[in-house]
Amino acid sequence: MAQEIYNRILSDHAEIASLPQVLIEVVKVSTDSDSSASDLARVILKDPALTAKLLRVVNSPYYGRVREVTTINQAVVTLGVRSVTAIALSASVYETVGKLKGTIERKRFWRHSLEVATASKLIAQNVGFKPVEEAFVAGLLHDIGMLLLEASFAEEYKRIWRLVEAGENLLEAEQHNWGTDHARAGQFLLDQWGLPKHLGEAVGQHHRVFDHGEKSPELSLPQIVNLANHLSKFRAYLMPPPEAKILEIKDVVASNLGLTNSSLADIEADLISEVVKESGFLEIEIGDIEELLREANRLLYRQYETVENLLRENRKMQQQIAHDQAMKGALESLQAIAVAFSYLINNATATIVGRTQLIDLAVSKGQIIDTEGVCLASSGVITRAVENISHILDELKKIATFDPGAISDGRAVRDIEAEVQARLAELESTKVSFHK
Repeated sequence: MAQEIYNRILSDHAEIASLPQVLIEVVKVSTDSDSSASDLARVILKDPALTAKLLRVVNSPYYGRVREVTTINQAVVTLGVRSVTAIALSASVYETVGKLKGTIERKRFWRHSLEVATASKLIAQNVGFKPVEEAFVAGLLHDIGMLLLEASFAEEYKRIWRLVEAGENLLEAEQHNWGTDHARAGQFLLDQWGLPKHLGEAVGQHHRVFDHGEKSPELSLPQIVNLANHLSKFRAYLMPPPEAKILEIKDVVASNLGLTNSSLADIEADLISEVVKESGFLEIEIGDIEELLREANRLLYRQYETVENLLRENRKMQQQIAHDQAMKGALESLQAIAVAFSYLINNATATIVGRTQLIDLAVSKGQIIDTEGVCLASSGVITRAVENISHILDELKKIATFDPGAISDGRAVRDIEAEVQARLAELESTKVSFHK
C-alpha cells in the first residue's frame, strides 16, 4: 500500500519527482573525494539564482567577514564544500517543496524544521559527529513527508491534523489511513532524489523509539535528528503537552549519544537565537519578531498549565499514600513526578531564556522599535517568570531526596506543595501582566 501512496504523490506532483539538475551535480561533486572546490564552483555557476544566494550568504553578517567575497570559487573555499552543499540543498528544497499547496501553515512548518535542523547541528558539534552539515540537512528535511502526504490527500490530512491537535498520535493516524507515515514518505523522497542513503534513514527514523545502549555509528545521525525533534519548542501543529514517556525517550537518546544534561541545557538555551540567525542567512521565512514572541508566550503558558496539572496529580497521589501507607512505592512515584516536573520546568526556562535573547537581539538590530517600552516591560516579566520557575524547581528537587520516614503524615509533601502553589500563583499573575 505504501508504494501505491508514493506513486500517487509522484504522479500528482511531477515537479518534486527529482531535484534540479544543477543540485544533482552539486551532490555528486560533493560526495566525490577526487573533486575540488573549483569543480563545485563550476557546477554552481550554471545556476545564477544559486550563485547569487551563495554570495549573499558568504557575505552576510553571520560570518562576520571583513573583506567581501566576490567569486563562487572564493565562496566555496571560505565556506567549505559540505557547507556549500548544505546551503544549496536547503535553498533548493525550500523553493521546490514550497510550491506544493496545502493547509499546513508554512511559516510554522519551516520554523519547526529550521529549529530541528539547528538543534541537530548543535548536537552534532557537541557529540563530535561529522560532518555537522549533514545533521543540519537531515534535520531541515525531517518532516518533509508531511507536505507530500498533505499535497495529494488534502482532506484526509486536514482531518488527521484535527485529530492530532486533539491528542491523537500523528504516526498512528497516518499509518491507519495510508499504511505509511510522514517519516517514511520523507525517506522515500530523499531516496528518490538520490541523496546519500544515511540522510534518508535519519529522516525515516526521526520518530523511532530507541533502546538504551543503541550506540552503533550508523544510528548516530538518526538519533541526533530524533533528539533534536524532541528539543524543538516550535511545532508544525498545536500538540498537547509532552507525556512522561516522551521525556524518558529524550533521556535515553541523549544518553546513547553521550550528551550530558549540562550540554543539553546549553543547547536548549542557545537554540532560539541560533534559529533566528540561520533563518536570516538562509532566507527561510519563519515569521517576524512579533509572531515569534506571541508563539513564545503561548509555549510558556502551555508549560505552566502542564506543571499545574502535574501538581494536581501529585495531590491525588499524596492522598492515596496517606490512605494505604505504601511508603516505598509512594516515594518512588513522587520521585518520578519530581523528575518529570524538573524536565518540564527546565524546558520552560530554556524557552524563556531563548525568547529573552530573541528580544535583545531584535532590539539591538533595530528590528523592534520599542517606543512604548513594551519590550523592556516584557523582559522584566520574563525575568520574574524565570526566577519563579527556578524556585519551583528547587522545591521539587526536595521531593526526589525524601527520607521515607519524613512523609509518614504527609506534612512535608504539603509544605512543598504549598510553596510550589504559591510560585505558580506568581506565574499566573505574570501571565496576566504579559498579556496586558
